[in-house]
Amino acid sequence: MERDLDLDDQIRGVAMAIRHWFDVRDIEAMQREVGILPTPGRKQQPDKHLRVLTVTALPPQIVRLKSDAPMVTLHYMQDIYDDGMLRADPWRWWFAWVAIELIARLGPDRDGSRTRRFVTEDPSVETVRTHAPRWLAANPLRLQLVERRLGELVDRSTEDSASPGRTIEERVRRSLTGHLARTLVDAMAGEAAAIAVSLTLRLDERARRG
Repeated sequence: MERDLDLDDQIRGVAMAIRHWFDVRDIEAMQREVGILPTPGRKQQPDKHLRVLTVTALPPQIVRLKSDAPMVTLHYMQDIYDDGMLRADPWRWWFAWVAIELIARLGPDRDGSRTRRFVTEDPSVETVRTHAPRWLAANPLRLQLVERRLGELVDRSTEDSASPGRTIEERVRRSLTGHLARTLVDAMAGEAAAIAVSLTLRLDERARRG
């Protein structure tokens, strides 16, 4: 048991080191800098033609590796770049940042459950859950992560016992309206959890070698 605790501490230490190499910038602040959103104290009005860019498929923070990050960090982020299905986009980097922060603070997340709970429940990312369609829009391949669940909702809503007296179209629309947001959040949290598992495995490998 002591050995496991020691390994967990080493994994936390590696995560703390990696955390230093993340460049994290708030998307709203970036939009204000370039004049897309109004800035308090600045007389110049934001360019209305650029406001369409404020409706984006981006997470609340843009996360990148610093230009002087050591090459070994690329090894840790291998599955962020390409996990066999999804390739790097702003959301996968955001998930990696969240996972590394949680690992650095609380220890390894070997089954991804801690990261999943954070994405689905933590009050600090309520806006992320509210704008889950942005996550979906960032990569069309993510439709494959939710289409089966949505198909199950449609199948259940077309059963005769579901909302009797309503047309099939009404039942489908009612079912999707009530469950779509939850389905997207669950799928988004699943991707975040998978990234946390991948990062934990790579950090574990590094800690055992060290």
